[in-house]
Amino acid sequence: MNKFLIIDSRPYGLFSIFLHTIDNIKWAEDNGYIPIVRWGPGRTDVNNSRPGAKEATAKGNPKYVGDKPNFLNLNANNELKSSLYSSAEVKNPWQCYFEPLNEFSVDEALTSEHEISDTFQVGFHDLDIKSLENKFLIYNLHSYTPLTTWLYFLDGKTILFKKHRQVVGHYIKKYVKVKSEIQNKINNFTNKHYTDDMIGVHIRGTDKKTESSIGQRPFITIENYLKCIEVALEDKPNATLFIASDNNEAIKQIFLNFKKNKKVVYNCTRMQSYTSATPVHLSSFAGPKAGEEALIDCMLLSKCNHIICTDSNLSAAALYFNPDASCTFVNNHLRD
Repeated sequence: MNKFLIIDSRPYGLFSIFLHTIDNIKWAEDNGYIPIVRWGPGRTDVNNSRPGAKEATAKGNPKYVGDKPNFLNLNANNELKSSLYSSAEVKNPWQCYFEPLNEFSVDEALTSEHEISDTFQVGFHDLDIKSLENKFLIYNLHSYTPLTTWLYFLDGKTILFKKHRQVVGHYIKKYVKVKSEIQNKINNFTNKHYTDDMIGVHIRGTDKKTESSIGQRPFITIENYLKCIEVALEDKPNATLFIASDNNEAIKQIFLNFKKNKKVVYNCTRMQSYTSATPVHLSSFAGPKAGEEALIDCMLLSKCNHIICTDSNLSAAALYFNPDASCTFVNNHLRD
């Protein structure tokens, strides 16, 4: 008898929920479940009412939440919110961007044995950096931060980093197929604008500064990105720059500072300022179209030979889509 894992969303950015979806697909495969993506409403706080969560937070140790999967319990007192990419007409945004994972439907899953997940499930309940290469997408299953992606830059684990990306990329390649109409837009853009040497730059601004204000990460300036681009161009002086960003200010600065290089940008809705308080996905522009634009920007970024980025989920997804791309992690070059 089939068992299903129904994968829902949460009110976060597209690639936050995309990555927890890939995580859930692996969990389902590892545990004999069939994954079904519904991207329905998810919890605003996945640790609310979770046994051991308060103690884990107080003592700074994820072991107190135990090893039981943190599934969504509809009988618990949890606040649920819809995906930021849904609308009155679109209840399952996944269907706007990707093909179904398999032949089964959500209704079939609901009438069979099933669990519902709206967060990461694969991993460990520890903070041991020594176990990094055994982790999948998330460092621990209590705070759910950081993505393991960025920890590989701490000690320059270049070979292990590529292996990690290949492991995650395996599940993306096996299960994820972009809708043909979106893939055609991606292909048309690359055929028209891309050259043999492509440097992709993802500048994530807007509300990212709030993570810096509470000490989660250093504050990255536009100038930090510009310096990394200059270094990358030393090896590839004639490279074309593809620029993905959530704001127009950063894009303008790249155009002003690298006049000799060809520069290409996909036409997306963006905020005006690098330090705008509100990102696109939390603005009035949120919805299915914003998700499509983010996906196209990510896929175009992934098709570059070299990627310059900070700790963004969109950047991480691009690195997983293309494990062969080299990467400059801007956070490591703030004093250069």
